[in-house]
Amino acid sequence: MNYSGSWAVKKKKQIPRLLRFSAVGLVVTAVSLAANMLLLKFAHTPLIPTYVVVYILTIGMSYWLNARYTFKSAHHWRRVMLYYLVYLSSMLLGTGLLVVFRAVLPLENWLLPPLVIPFTVLWNYFWSARFLKPAS
Repeated sequence: MNYSGSWAVKKKKQIPRLLRFSAVGLVVTAVSLAANMLLLKFAHTPLIPTYVVVYILTIGMSYWLNARYTFKSAHHWRRVMLYYLVYLSSMLLGTGLLVVFRAVLPLENWLLPPLVIPFTVLWNYFWSARFLKPAS
């Protein structure tokens, strides 16, 4: 059995999928950052509740776009629930990082949410790829 060929095929499929995931992520991130900036900088809302509400609201948009365009999978309640669990766990990671960043960095609140993005993107892709497998 040729395992290297199988690995190469899987790797080749992952690159376009990762690029689509990144494109969806850019759109969702832009919406999230704009909402966070408007609410934190101009409306002076509290950091953690604002981050949590914006994050929860953008999960739905992210699920729909990733299921449809990135993983080309059908919508199933089980997958929706798993996706929300992935993103809620990512939100907890991001919230924990925000608490740390706020404690150690002398920045305004509206500048902190972008700092968690590299951590949450990797977390989200890894777990989303496991639960939103493409349609066969």
